[in-house]
Amino acid sequence: MRKPSARILALPAVLLFGSLLCGCPNPNSYGTPRTVEPGKISHSVSLESYGYIGEVDEVQVDPNTGESTTRTETTSGFLPTLPSYQLRAGLTDMLDIGAHLHNLSSFGVDLKVNPVRGVFDLAVDPGLQYFFVTANEASVHVVYLHAPLMLGVNPTDWFSIVVTPGVTYALASGDIADDSEAASVADGLLLRGGLGFQFRTSDSFAIHPEVTMMKSVDGPGLAYNFGIGFNFGALPSYKDLQEPM
Repeated sequence: MRKPSARILALPAVLLFGSLLCGCPNPNSYGTPRTVEPGKISHSVSLESYGYIGEVDEVQVDPNTGESTTRTETTSGFLPTLPSYQLRAGLTDMLDIGAHLHNLSSFGVDLKVNPVRGVFDLAVDPGLQYFFVTANEASVHVVYLHAPLMLGVNPTDWFSIVVTPGVTYALASGDIADDSEAASVADGLLLRGGLGFQFRTSDSFAIHPEVTMMKSVDGPGLAYNFGIGFNFGALPSYKDLQEPM
């Protein structure tokens, strides 16, 4: 006779995973370390997907004795998400600001500083993302504080390789209706690393596939975002890499 079993996720994981489906943490930039020229504006529209690898506890109950045992199993998933939009505005020669609508469900902002340009580019790009979700008699506020370092290699004026190591800090809190009181849902430090490739077909259009992986330092589990960004408008200039005529 087969023993009955049940799979259980801890409450923080359930709520956080539920919020991810509506507005997952989105660290992808679909850009290079270079900033937009002062007074200029660029845009990006991206098609994206979200994946995860985590653990669940499977509880098995012996029908004869009533004793239960718990076994940890690995679970994974991959699903498309809604598109994202980004607007970037140049402030100074090495500073621009970005406004984001992530997956048409959460908002974000970042400030990019680009002190090094050439065949090798470097920038720091701190930012934040916020969304609010309600489901199953629970409401959750989630804030992600992103702190990536952007490293770019430009073999030519039309192609760049972008590596984005860094960290993200997650802050989440919510009201659990059944408990009639506020409760901490999930937070903690995430390590992150991304890889992107930008193909510039003209001065005003580029295609940028990118993938970023995120890993919590407090426990098992891995999340990743993959997307393809379509950039247009006043894109950063790479004319300094063109060979003289």
